[in-house]
Amino acid sequence: MFYKLDWFSFTFPIGMVGEGDNEYLLSLILMAFHDHTAHRFLGVVTNGLWQWQPVSGFYTHRIQCPKTLLSLSWKPGNNYALCEISGQAIDRVSTQLKPNDLALAARERCTRIDFAVDIETTTTPEDFFARRGDSGFKTTSFIKSPTGETCYLGSRAGERMARVYRYADPHPRSRLLRIEAEYKGDAAKRACEMMILTPLNKVVLAAHVPFCWEHPVWLPDTLDVSKIPARYYDNEGANTLHWLNLTVVPAIKKASETGLIILREWLNAHFPL
Repeated sequence: MFYKLDWFSFTFPIGMVGEGDNEYLLSLILMAFHDHTAHRFLGVVTNGLWQWQPVSGFYTHRIQCPKTLLSLSWKPGNNYALCEISGQAIDRVSTQLKPNDLALAARERCTRIDFAVDIETTTTPEDFFARRGDSGFKTTSFIKSPTGETCYLGSRAGERMARVYRYADPHPRSRLLRIEAEYKGDAAKRACEMMILTPLNKVVLAAHVPFCWEHPVWLPDTLDVSKIPARYYDNEGANTLHWLNLTVVPAIKKASETGLIILREWLNAHFPL
């Protein structure tokens, strides 16, 4: 059993930010973000490389850090912006920040946390879901599609719900059964407070207690940190690779084809083995 955070979000005050050019808005939002988080994300996110993203729903503006995939959303006239850190973004951010750093950065304004547990097993979501105690959650549903199967426990409108799912082949994670507890509202705030002083494995187990999992593959004593690696964004390397592929390679190819250089001799002269 492997555990990890798979979502973490919180709001932060921005004052009465109105409309303006993109660079001006970006500077205002990032200043408010860093002030609220006590500058814990300095050096983690790259201030000058944020990308503007399409957005729908309540917020009208959204930017994303390509280095970490962390996003910030806001709406002119609203006093608070939203920071969202998806599972993939958490993998990247956690190379420099610990879970309690995230909890401290939220500063009692956490809006959602997803506590995930992965189990390498052939057990189906339906089988795992059926083997549970009396949790008190009445709302259940099941969705099956070509991409996988998902069972839900609890209402989406409530502060706590769980989902059990598995991706279908050939997804690289199809061998894993994912059990996920989603906490929102006051429940998320209480879980966030617990994360400040409590090891994440204990918080994850505590988050799943209300759902009364009883399947034999649910073995809390074997819980270990997720081994899923994070691929860190290298902006300088990406730019260099882009330049090599679009400029250098065509130039060398043309020089070889026109007889300007003999490719093998040129390579041996410049890149001797």
